[in-house]
Amino acid sequence: MIGEVAILISLLIYLTFFGWLGWRRGFSRELTVAIIALLSWLLLQQSGDIVVAMANLIAAGLQFAFAGGFTGSADEAFAALTSAPELVGADTRDAFLYVVWVIVFIVAYLATGWIIADKKSEKNGWAIVLGVLNGFFFAMVFLPSLDALFSPEGTTTELDTGINLLSMMGRGARLLWDVVVAIWGLIAPLGSVGILIVLTAILVIAAMSIRGGAKAKS
Repeated sequence: MIGEVAILISLLIYLTFFGWLGWRRGFSRELTVAIIALLSWLLLQQSGDIVVAMANLIAAGLQFAFAGGFTGSADEAFAALTSAPELVGADTRDAFLYVVWVIVFIVAYLATGWIIADKKSEKNGWAIVLGVLNGFFFAMVFLPSLDALFSPEGTTTELDTGINLLSMMGRGARLLWDVVVAIWGLIAPLGSVGILIVLTAILVIAAMSIRGGAKAKS
């Protein structure tokens, strides 16, 4: 029981931090990051083979150039090209696509802070919600690496077996649902007081959204 409470507190602190970060960054920035994260994930799911083929083609081209394809012996360069191993094989495909998605997500997060001005990114309740959502994306980015780093030697981790983006999204959704259930488990015994707390929180977020929209118009 104590362990579950500790996990819940850690999650609440984590979500609170990213909610505050979302409010600081503003709605437009957080929305842009969330859209890019979702669209890039869908694109990699649908066109992952094309991305892998392009990566292998670029790697082969570099191998051709380094072997003297443009300045040295063409025969040796073509021999090196045909014998060059694939940069991304079938067993590393999912992990490679995961790394591509991570790079796109982090670049989008940083770029929105530079490109979108503060006055064009409203600080409101929706920014907090999107900040929490992007916090879950960050969890999916870093948790597999941290798990591999701190797991005992010989323990099989997700990074050892390859990473499937769809399963990661599913686990993120289950994690979000577990947080909602855990929070409701704390609020439900309070009865009408608990319902009042939930309604108050919703009204506060709505008020912050209205206030942020009014400031943007002014």
